[in-house]
Amino acid sequence: MKLVCYLQLPIIAEFTLSDADTLDFKAMRPDIDLVNCKTEDEFIQNLSDAEAVAVWVFKQEWFALAPKLKYLCTPAAGRDYFSIIPPKGVDVRYGHFHSSIMAESVLGLVICMSHGFLQNASSMRAISSGGMGLAWPRIAFTGHATHCHSKHALILGFGNIGSEIGRLLKQIGCRITGVKRTISNNPPWFDEYDQLVTLDKLEEILPSVDHVISVLPSDTGAKHIIDKRFLSLLPKSAYIYNVGRGITIDETALTDALNSEQIAGAVLDVFEHEPLAENSPLRSAKNCYLFPHISAVSPNYLKLYLADLAKEI
Repeated sequence: MKLVCYLQLPIIAEFTLSDADTLDFKAMRPDIDLVNCKTEDEFIQNLSDAEAVAVWVFKQEWFALAPKLKYLCTPAAGRDYFSIIPPKGVDVRYGHFHSSIMAESVLGLVICMSHGFLQNASSMRAISSGGMGLAWPRIAFTGHATHCHSKHALILGFGNIGSEIGRLLKQIGCRITGVKRTISNNPPWFDEYDQLVTLDKLEEILPSVDHVISVLPSDTGAKHIIDKRFLSLLPKSAYIYNVGRGITIDETALTDALNSEQIAGAVLDVFEHEPLAENSPLRSAKNCYLFPHISAVSPNYLKLYLADLAKEI
C-alpha cells in the first residue's frame, strides 16, 4: 500500500510530520510505502497511485486525481473536520489517540481551578503601594481553594476522550456522571457513585454538579446545550470547561452567568468562532480563562497519531 502524507503545519511544529516520524512509522509497518510530502504540489503529484492519504486538508477536486484512494485519514478527532463528500469506496478515518493528551489537560485544569491556582496566578507578580495584601495574599488565595475529592464531575460526551477524562478524575476522588446519546456498559473503574445518563436526565443532575466538562463534537445536535437554562440550574460553586467544540456553549449566556457570579468560573479551550474575536465579551468576563485550542497539543502528537494510523489501515 502507498500512503501519501501531507501533514505540514509549520506554525505548530508538533503538527508537522518529520522525517524521523516517517522512519518510526516504517518500522511499525514495513509493508506500507509512506511518502512524506513537504508541499502541496508534491502531494498532488503523488495522488495518482495513492491508496491512502494522511492530511490536514483535502480538497474535493483532489478525489479525481486519486483513482486508487481507499483511505482518507486525518489526525483530527472531530467528525466535522472535513467539509467534503468522499466518493463511494473511500473510507474517512479520524484520529483516536487524543484521549490521553486531552485527559491530562482537563485533569490539570480541574485541579488548578479547584485549588485557586488559576484565579491567583498573577496576584504576586506585581506589588503596588497596597502593602502586604498584594505581596503575600494568602488569605485571599485560600478563599478560592477547594478539594477535588468527592466533587461531582459531569462529562458531556462520554466517548474515548470523555471516558479517559473521567478515569483520571476518578483517581483524585471525583464522582463521575457521563452523558451519552445511548447508554452502554459502565467502564470497569465505575463504582456505585458513578453513572451514565442520556441528555434528557440533565436537569435533575445539574444542581449537584461541581465541574461541567464538555467534550461534545459539533455533529451531535447539541448546539448551545449549555445555555441560560442549563447555567441557571448549576450551583454557584460550579465550573465550566470546554475542550470539545465551541458551538455547544451559548457564549452570551455564559458571559452573563460569569459576570453575575451565577457560577464560579469557566475554562474555555474552544469557541463558536475561532480565532476568538478581539472584542469578545468572554475576554473580560469574570473568572474566565481562555486558551487557543491547545488541549490536545503535545510534542508526541504525530508520534501517537502514526501509531494509531498503523493499526487503522
